[in-house]
Amino acid sequence: MESLSIVVPGDPVKPCEWFRITIGNRGGGMARMEDWQRDVDDGLRRENWSLKGPKRIVKVRPGGEKTLPALGGYITSGIFLSGKTPLQIEQTLGLPQGYLTSGARIYRFIRLPMIHEYEYELTAHYPGGLAFNPASSNPAFPPGSAHVHQWRIKDGIQLPVDLRNILNLMPGQRFPYEWLLT
Repeated sequence: MESLSIVVPGDPVKPCEWFRITIGNRGGGMARMEDWQRDVDDGLRRENWSLKGPKRIVKVRPGGEKTLPALGGYITSGIFLSGKTPLQIEQTLGLPQGYLTSGARIYRFIRLPMIHEYEYELTAHYPGGLAFNPASSNPAFPPGSAHVHQWRIKDGIQLPVDLRNILNLMPGQRFPYEWLLT
């Protein structure tokens, strides 16, 4: 256990008093991470992503909308969507009710996001990366699955998508695992 001694000026008539402050992990709880430590941790983070396979990052949009060449916003790993219908994907991701009523369009990206282009937003259970609170959270975005990790592409940044390999899911159609492998 480290300790640090600091001098605290006392009454001018009395000599200064010494106080010992213990720094570190007392009682087994986790020490609070300082901002600079969090920045270092984020800088060293290696996301478990790929451009092929089950850990391919994907973007979910409503079916039937105009095809877009680049996208931002929230992304996830395709494995979390495998075998699900658009309605199940909507619930899993915590999307607004009815968002995927007409089906889902799933995009692949041409490249992975760089560290400065995204933020980790915990799981879909935490809309916007925050715990859901009915009093202050946006009711349009309910908590999704606690098992589905999500990241947010930062505002003003869009990543190019693979326009030749877009998956269009009709209502009731299941997300095919094989699409992640091709």
